[in-house]
Amino acid sequence: MSDTRPTRLTALPLDEHGRASLDGTWEFFPGDHVREELDALVPESIAVPGLWEAQGHLELDGYAWYRRRFVLEAVEGACWTLRFGAVMDVAEVWLNGDRLGSHEHPFTPFELRATPSLRAGVNTLEVRVFDPPLDDPLHIRSAHGKQGWANHVFPSRPSLYMTYGGIWQSVTLRRHGAVLAQDVFISSDPDDLWVQLDLHNVTQQDVRVHLGLRAVGQVHERDVQVPADAQVRVVVQLDPTVAGRWSPESPALHELLVDVQLGATLSDRRRLGFGLRTVRVAGDQILINDVPYRMKSVLVQGFRADALYAEGDRDEVRKEVLAAKSMGFNTVRLHIKAFDPTYLEVCDEVGMLVEADLPVAEPIAHEELGDGTELSRRCVEAITEQVRRDRNHPSIVLWSCMNELGLDREGVRSWDVYEQFARTLYAATVAEDPTRPAFENEWVEPDPDRVFCSPLLCAHWYGRLHKDYLDKIDRACDEWSGTGRPLYVTEFGDWGLPDMPLLPDAPFWDPYDVYAAGLAGTLWSGSVARFTQETQRYQGLSDRLQIEVFRRHPSVGGYCLTELTDVPLELNGLLDLHRRPKELAVREVTTANQPVLAMLHLESLVVRAGALLEAPLHVTNDGPALRDVTVELRFGGVTPARDLGALDTSGLSEEELEARFTESVGALRVGDLPSYRPVQVGTASLRAPMVPGNHDLLLLLRTGGRVVSTNQYPVHVVAEPHAPCAVRLVGGAEAAHALAGIGTTVGDEGPTVVAEGALDGTSTSLLRTRLDAGETVLVLAHEPQHAPHYPVAVELAAVETEWGSSVFHFTTDSGALPSFPRRNLLVAEESTVQARSVLRHVDGTAFPSEPVVIAYKPVPGSITGTVVGAHRVGPGRLLLCQYRLLGPAARGDAAACALLADLVRWAATPRATTHAERVRKPDGRALTWYSWPEGGA
Repeated sequence: MSDTRPTRLTALPLDEHGRASLDGTWEFFPGDHVREELDALVPESIAVPGLWEAQGHLELDGYAWYRRRFVLEAVEGACWTLRFGAVMDVAEVWLNGDRLGSHEHPFTPFELRATPSLRAGVNTLEVRVFDPPLDDPLHIRSAHGKQGWANHVFPSRPSLYMTYGGIWQSVTLRRHGAVLAQDVFISSDPDDLWVQLDLHNVTQQDVRVHLGLRAVGQVHERDVQVPADAQVRVVVQLDPTVAGRWSPESPALHELLVDVQLGATLSDRRRLGFGLRTVRVAGDQILINDVPYRMKSVLVQGFRADALYAEGDRDEVRKEVLAAKSMGFNTVRLHIKAFDPTYLEVCDEVGMLVEADLPVAEPIAHEELGDGTELSRRCVEAITEQVRRDRNHPSIVLWSCMNELGLDREGVRSWDVYEQFARTLYAATVAEDPTRPAFENEWVEPDPDRVFCSPLLCAHWYGRLHKDYLDKIDRACDEWSGTGRPLYVTEFGDWGLPDMPLLPDAPFWDPYDVYAAGLAGTLWSGSVARFTQETQRYQGLSDRLQIEVFRRHPSVGGYCLTELTDVPLELNGLLDLHRRPKELAVREVTTANQPVLAMLHLESLVVRAGALLEAPLHVTNDGPALRDVTVELRFGGVTPARDLGALDTSGLSEEELEARFTESVGALRVGDLPSYRPVQVGTASLRAPMVPGNHDLLLLLRTGGRVVSTNQYPVHVVAEPHAPCAVRLVGGAEAAHALAGIGTTVGDEGPTVVAEGALDGTSTSLLRTRLDAGETVLVLAHEPQHAPHYPVAVELAAVETEWGSSVFHFTTDSGALPSFPRRNLLVAEESTVQARSVLRHVDGTAFPSEPVVIAYKPVPGSITGTVVGAHRVGPGRLLLCQYRLLGPAARGDAAACALLADLVRWAATPRATTHAERVRKPDGRALTWYSWPEGGA
């Protein structure tokens, strides 16, 4: 189809700087075609900038053509350049039938000479775009960011980790003179301020230009000879300046003006903003403006509900960055791509620090690591282009050369070519910007022996809300202290489901159907909305307690929480994909990010009623020294089980705090608090409330009598564990010791208790005999390999504590475990006893006759199973518990003792019911299972 009708086109307007935007509606030809045959095709319309997937072409991989016609009134007497902000991934450009050039990096700008192809009148611009599919060899030989990442875990669709295509950033045409100022870089050190730039002569004649620089009240001028079709690098040393410094608290910005004068004509002019600040590594710290940098970062992926793998407009970006800042974060980690420059400009303006990732990540061609390969060339080019584009932004304080490279190929980090690759990429980064430190490879463990050039170490420590994991990262922080290098935990974080309204016309990534269907297969009795809210409470507390571990350790310079916003199927964001907050999670993390924070190192959030609670008290201070510091501790009243959300104390006055927390326990006088470090200031000792239930434990930190920060812990108070029963024990001494601690006698009568791990072929026969006799058997936690030894057929599934969706435990309406609230998702009540495996099937059914605690792990790796329950086996009753109780109970752990006592009392109490046992099918219908007679087992 031919459409060269100039009467329908108006002349392209140029602004005062000679620029014209080519954004707008373009013709679009999906698929690969012969360029000369495009006129015979009927095009679609598409918006530029924008990814084609965001405009309805979700299934399009590979090639597509773009075309735009425009009119210029005159072109003679000037030079012209076409600039593409970014094209994803590979672009070939033609102007009026002339091939201008190509570019093969998806995130960075490129410029092409439009002279002499440009002409007065109608011009035709054509762009052939290639989006390499996952199975194309180019994909793993390019710096592709998170395109196509982990599709075996997060299949796209509905995940947004697909490959993308399109002209996704702006296109401009610029008129200029013979010599351009390019790659302008101004150092940010006010005591060592210099400017570096390249003067590029785009003509075939030698010229002499007059270069003028203006910045922070200084003017520098010089004449420079520039040969034909060549570049000349110019470095200008400026004087030290006392102009305003840039900092997160006071983000002062300045302007550098560069003029290139050719005779009486202005050949080129560049304006760029910059800030004055220093970043340097000193021992095991990073100093910004000579002040220790305490990283409080949140990872940003740059996906949006409408634009998919493209950021929003300036207002949307500003709201997002300010939302992160309002939660107490001082840094954003812009993850594995070069973000639109608008994002960095907003960070400059509002004072948000940035760790800028470079787009090198898995999947990658491991066999082609090293030097001299196509992979290496492309990655170096991508890094060079991004650093040159962004290095003038004062908000950027760190680069990250690659992310978890080697995770998809075991042992690759021990290869010589990996070391070559790591050294090459690091060298490319610091060659373009020697003013900032860089992570060499964002890796899962610090591993200093495999960090060859960088002065920095990092770790990605993912886990869950339970004592084993918190103890694990506590030990890891100690283990990696004393390396002499700054250490940052640059990825961690737990999961919580977003609010999921039922939408009439849901987008392809909407999570409601997936999670509602999964939840329907459990025995959760409430709504989807209530379950999601409870998971957000879990997520917030889990994230906060992990942050407190990092903040207790002076060896850890800070942390980066994964992540600010959800990506469909990866739901660890504090905001959902629409940037709506998960309120309970946001509240907890905001508490954890306070500049000054008092923290208790609690072994458990479960205590016995009236017991003495003792815990080390730490205070971390990420600012100047404080004087006359005290920490007051108070218990509030019991919290009803129906309202277990995190307490928001941020808006309460001291009088309101007094009214809410009426039971003042005491205070510790800290005295003077040192700057920029955590300290253990003593041991807190206070008596737990006498009333069982959930109580709020509030910490008030005062300086000079003024409250400067608050912290709170949801403490679950249990009754004194007491089970004065007789049982028969199958197991060892630890079990006997634990049972004795709750008043249970081990002998030759009563129900049978099988200790953890004690099942074998011999015990199986014994248990079947006792069940056949109408007795009760309690089987405590076992690993999957023990499944064949259960007295009935069971399937045990291991639940690993690693990166991925969380395992949420909730209680049914059973009253068998009075220590637990009914019909609630459990958050802290079980953190010291969590199960390593769950029962997927019992006796051929999905659930036992009486489920008490259910485990639900959403996708990825979905699991539904039983943690605690009872099942009828002939005339007998089999109680099942996968919580690991005996070791903690033998040590006096309150949660373990309380649950063990509940289980023993339950086993020893005859079943006295005449109504039918009922469970729910996955479709919600009730199913009659057994009718047990009065006084039965």
